[in-house]
Amino acid sequence: MSPLVRRGAVLLLLALGACHDEPSASERRADQIREVAEEADLPGDVIDVLELAARGVDGTFQVTYAGAEGASIVISQAPPDRRLDVVVGERVVESRVFRDGVGYRCTPPPDDPIGSLDCERSESGLDPPGAFTQEAIEAFAEDLGQAADDLELKVEARTIAEADASCLVAGDETICLSDEGAQLLVDVGSDHLTASSYTTEVPRGTFET
Repeated sequence: MSPLVRRGAVLLLLALGACHDEPSASERRADQIREVAEEADLPGDVIDVLELAARGVDGTFQVTYAGAEGASIVISQAPPDRRLDVVVGERVVESRVFRDGVGYRCTPPPDDPIGSLDCERSESGLDPPGAFTQEAIEAFAEDLGQAADDLELKVEARTIAEADASCLVAGDETICLSDEGAQLLVDVGSDHLTASSYTTEVPRGTFET
């Protein structure tokens, strides 16, 4: 099992963040990642991708991933606000929203065919969608360093959902990030996600509940 799989780098798509770094804190976060990655003796271009992942909490974007049987996942982020929607057809069937320091979980009422959502405040902290936690990236960098002799590490430039992407390839596994740090492609173990659309503009009212 490779370091990418062990650290579950992409499973953070299923939760929302209960906190957000200020830009200066985000820069410190990226500096800490660089220090860990340099100690692990990782190549410079690999370190750049890890820094981009660390700064992803500050990115403004909306990304859609196609799912099975017509379902999709839509992640919207305009720090400090974030939202994750599970969409079936044209209807949102579940949302997780973090707005003004408060988290909400939303589902449609069973007797409402129009598509409204009932939202309840979530007391528990939730991880940010489409971004790596500080601890996960540091551990990830250390694992990559330890496995460097057994894995071919390289960075590739690709275009995904009409957006420029920086892709970290470790053996037969790949994670691609937009310039804002959003995950555009994930091919890790049994997890396979590719963005079907991507924009750095989040529609007005996205974070209302």
